[in-house]
Amino acid sequence: MDRENVAVTSYANIALIKYWGKADPTAMRPATSSISLTLEALTTDTEIAPLSKEATEDIFYLDGERQGQAETAKVSKVLDRFRRPEDGFCEVRSVNHMPTAAGLSSSSSGLSALVRAANQFYQCQWDTKRLAQEAKFASGSSARSLYGPVVAWDKDSGAIFPVKTNLKLAMIILVISDQKKAISSREGMKRCVETASNFSDWVTQSAKDYTAMQGYLAADDFEAVGRLTESNALAMHSTTRASQPPFSYLTSASQAAMDRVRALRASGERCYFTMDAGPNVKVLCLEEDLDRLSAIFAEDYQVIASKTKELS
Repeated sequence: MDRENVAVTSYANIALIKYWGKADPTAMRPATSSISLTLEALTTDTEIAPLSKEATEDIFYLDGERQGQAETAKVSKVLDRFRRPEDGFCEVRSVNHMPTAAGLSSSSSGLSALVRAANQFYQCQWDTKRLAQEAKFASGSSARSLYGPVVAWDKDSGAIFPVKTNLKLAMIILVISDQKKAISSREGMKRCVETASNFSDWVTQSAKDYTAMQGYLAADDFEAVGRLTESNALAMHSTTRASQPPFSYLTSASQAAMDRVRALRASGERCYFTMDAGPNVKVLCLEEDLDRLSAIFAEDYQVIASKTKELS
């Protein structure tokens, strides 16, 4: 069957309750349940086009640059979940509208875009529930980008599903660094699982946080959501320092940004921080405060301000 070009846009998500660690890497069962926000301002555009019958491999371009064998193999592995042997090879072009591999969840938007594009390109017609389960094998966090605005991934049932809340949440990204991080999320996660002396404590506390966060969201208690968002992020990052050898994604500039958020909150602003596997600090706020807080942070930082994205 002749294939036509397919182009999609997908959205990154930032977790309030973190996915950090794999209990079963083969089955992609996470060590911790997670809850995230899907953000409309952090996007990836991905296009898939067929190659000639003579092609012997896929071709992958990221942000206009052809990628090497290792990165292309990751893309091919995802495509192989959708295509049949007779379908042949294709060219994939992705553009991240955010820094890549800098702890801004470009993998969640990039790989969810690839999954959605492959579903259309190969005419699989899988529904969102099935696609989310497929996406987790591309990148755990990308599975949550199939839903929005608030999404959960339950470690016990494996279910990925929308979380109900009346809160209109938003996020401000403080770009501390747009450079590729030295230790990838996958590598850092693996080291923490295998060597962090406090990893079991992290898993135990995270389970409590996951249950509590669902309650706070259902009750529309923004202050409780914010406080738990901060404590869960700090607990996640404590596992990196307890690993062997120890490491940290956070820099002195990250710490200063967190202090800035704390100071603004002490002055009466409604804002809370969180950080993923990278130095950049994300500020959780309400949509009604987004413009004002963005202007305040823009005096000292490069900012990306985003509302959450509603996805069916």
